[in-house]
Amino acid sequence: MQSNPPQYPGAPYYPMATENLLKKRYVLALNAVALLALWLAAMIAILSSDLNARGFARFLTISGGLVGAFGSVAGALGSKRTSDMQNLGLLVWAGLLLSFTVALLGWIGR
Repeated sequence: MQSNPPQYPGAPYYPMATENLLKKRYVLALNAVALLALWLAAMIAILSSDLNARGFARFLTISGGLVGAFGSVAGALGSKRTSDMQNLGLLVWAGLLLSFTVALLGWIGR
């Protein structure tokens, strides 16, 4: 008869659930970073006519819009702490942010 291997003497390891990482503060921080990137892209597009600067403004626009939208959608769909109205607000905010991102991209490209 074979004996079982000895148990690990420490505390059992329970992996952290992803839902615990989606706090309101983090969703707010992602949206703040996204809005800062969009604002910076608009300022670069206004103040510069250089093609490289406009390319960087496009990069900031796309990355900022997607970070904010994905953060809002993740907060709306994955967080257990938000109410239904907060989830609806985050989803509407993600849609508005994506539409503003597309409008800003069209304005930079003209």
